Amino acid sequence: MAEVICSYCQNQISEDSDFCPRCGSLFAENIKCKLHDDVDAEGVCLICSEPYCSDCGNYVNKLFLCNKHNSYEIYEGFARIFGSSDHLQCDYVKSCLEQNSIHPIIFSNKFSQLYIGSENYSVFSTGDQSKFFIHNEIKVMVPCSEVLEAEKIISGLEL
Repeated sequence: MAEVICSYCQNQISEDSDFCPRCGSLFAENIKCKLHDDVDAEGVCLICSEPYCSDCGNYVNKLFLCNKHNSYEIYEGFARIFGSSDHLQCDYVKSCLEQNSIHPIIFSNKFSQLYIGSENYSVFSTGDQSKFFIHNEIKVMVPCSEVLEAEKIISGLEL
């Protein structure tokens, strides 16, 4: 199967793809918005894989997301679906997801260069040198295409 390069994000994809799975750019023509069947879609939401027009979705940090899913934290194709300062709770969530054929990863900034030595906290700058905040969240992240299924599984857990 031939490969092509997405003109928006430079991701290598198969020639017969309708959209880029990395950024949501739409390649197929005459695809209509899920909510407006008379309006051409601008892109495909990376979370729900549905096409949307520019009124119903847009690019957020170079990734196309519908208005419903535009607040997800996304890093390298993985979206945050759960967060806690408790390692055991995050490990439990990760294990439950893996048992259901989901591919989670644990993301933590605790051991970054800004780690201040406490078990539960790291310091991060907001960009303004006079303002810092303490952040202790460990994130459970899954591939964007698995978010909706992972959220169903998590909603059934006793956390």
